[in-house]
Amino acid sequence: MPADSQSGPFSVPFISGTTPPTSLNDYDEDPAVTALLDGVPEFGPTYLALVEEFDDDPGGPAIFTELADIVSERLIAVETERPVLERALAAIESVARAGGDACELIGYAFLDSLSPEDRRLITPWLGATTRSILDDLDAGPA
Repeated sequence: MPADSQSGPFSVPFISGTTPPTSLNDYDEDPAVTALLDGVPEFGPTYLALVEEFDDDPGGPAIFTELADIVSERLIAVETERPVLERALAAIESVARAGGDACELIGYAFLDSLSPEDRRLITPWLGATTRSILDDLDAGPA
């Protein structure tokens, strides 16, 4: 079927006479777009807004420029929030070093409240005492 847009790496084909895409499942004709949306589903709403804004043919440059903006925003957020995380985990380590009830508090009130994925993500930033508490928690009851 002929597409209304040009074909190639910088176009997103839209077949004339069909309904414009309203969900990500409606738009799987361009392998680059499909791979992008499969890999970064959070980009979906932005992509659909581009489809609407560009009359169903945003083209590769517009799509990947928007993706660059999203990546840039996420990098800024990571860099902005990193010092807060580092200070929080340093404070946790400071409390954990007190031992006794403090270790139990850190283990069961803080670490156990985090998801396994969150625990994995913070492990490189944990001090030795907090890491030991986490290891004990992960090992389960003795």
